[in-house]
Amino acid sequence: MPRDTSFAREAAATLLRMAKTTKDPQVASGLIQRAADLKDRTGESPSVDIEAIVEEPAKPLTKN
Repeated sequence: MPRDTSFAREAAATLLRMAKTTKDPQVASGLIQRAADLKDRTGESPSVDIEAIVEEPAKPLTKN
């Protein structure tokens, strides 16, 4: 796998994780769009159901 593709995949995954943790739907939407843009640039389809992420209520972060 080319280095750029690997970086783009990691960045997209990070953006999706960030989108799951935010309570602001506009911020989540922007992060998801950026992740989709990165996936488009690499020629890969998203491995995560983006619509399911948007519809899920945000889970609060807890420290153990």
